[in-house]
Amino acid sequence: MEANSFEEYILKKGHTKETVKTYSFEVTPFIAMFPDMHTFTFKQVHLALTEYLKNHKNSNYKNNILAAIKKYYDYLIETGQRNDHPCRTMQFKAVRNNKVIHSDLFSAAELELLMERDERFPMLRLRNQVIVSLLIYQALQIQELENLKVQHINLDEGKVYVQATPTGKRRHLDLHPRQYKIFDSYINESRRELLKIESDKLIIGTRGTPITKDQIHYIISTFKPLFPDRNLTPEAIRQSVIANWINERRFPLEQVQLMAGHAWISTTEKYRQTSADDRRAIVNRFHPLA
Repeated sequence: MEANSFEEYILKKGHTKETVKTYSFEVTPFIAMFPDMHTFTFKQVHLALTEYLKNHKNSNYKNNILAAIKKYYDYLIETGQRNDHPCRTMQFKAVRNNKVIHSDLFSAAELELLMERDERFPMLRLRNQVIVSLLIYQALQIQELENLKVQHINLDEGKVYVQATPTGKRRHLDLHPRQYKIFDSYINESRRELLKIESDKLIIGTRGTPITKDQIHYIISTFKPLFPDRNLTPEAIRQSVIANWINERRFPLEQVQLMAGHAWISTTEKYRQTSADDRRAIVNRFHPLA
């Protein structure tokens, strides 16, 4: 690292000499450990930080390191050494004890079975397929399902808009090919039959009013006979879909973070199953002499 150039860059940005010393002090050992960090992607920065900070639990210390690394990438962009910032949106938060139990989750093939159940009334079949499809293809949360409006479904563009909630970020998600016909028939036929009051909410309950969280939970509970010995809930379905995106479909973590609406990459990370070979590959990548 060109320490003087990096320090001069920070000074030019209006930081104090003390801040300059702090940034330089924090980033220097990280660069020494990962000399090719100037080429890192988001995922590689995250893996490197995980390895670098594995013995440090203090969130303030972690954030200091991350701030210095972000500033160094700003410097690389400023000096033309790269044209993008790999970790500008990366953040740390306090670790919560809410691990994902992968053995309790459902495979994509198992979740598809939820779309096949017959219903006595065709309009309820379509309504329930809309609910199930938004769970198994977009991994929506209960409140996100409840908040959906008709205008949030854009069949022409193949998108569903998901509003922000206290636990999820707003986002636009692709519709699954199977959803087009279901949504079109539901919105233009079944929903009109169900609706008893004026409302723009997408999902309508059997009483003709916008569906509630409790009603969604009840509907999913009626699928329990498909998996009598397992805990089938909207939350378990969402967790399963996110885990499948990462472990079966191999989507990048940052992509899954956006699709799931997670505010923190660490929330997404907990869904990843790391095999012994994966762990060995990570160690060998960053410690080739190990």
